[in-house]
Amino acid sequence: MITAMTITEARKKITSLEDTMDYDDTISITNHGKEIFALIKWDTYESICETLEILSDEELSKNLAIGVQQIKQNNLLDFDSFKKSLSCTQ
Repeated sequence: MITAMTITEARKKITSLEDTMDYDDTISITNHGKEIFALIKWDTYESICETLEILSDEELSKNLAIGVQQIKQNNLLDFDSFKKSLSCTQ
């Protein structure tokens, strides 16, 4: 959910904003009607950064897409087959 708030209002409420936000909430902070900041929870920020890191890694993105396709096609390995593919003896 996106909530709009003026910079003056945000300044007054900054210490209590954390208590009013859920994981997926965003506060759009405006100045003279123009959006200037987006305030999000730290966990959300970290999630966005991790997603961008994955998407910027071409090989990782390719492997992720292959994995998703394999799941959709039910092309999965059971645990014992997976262990054998790694040459695990235990």
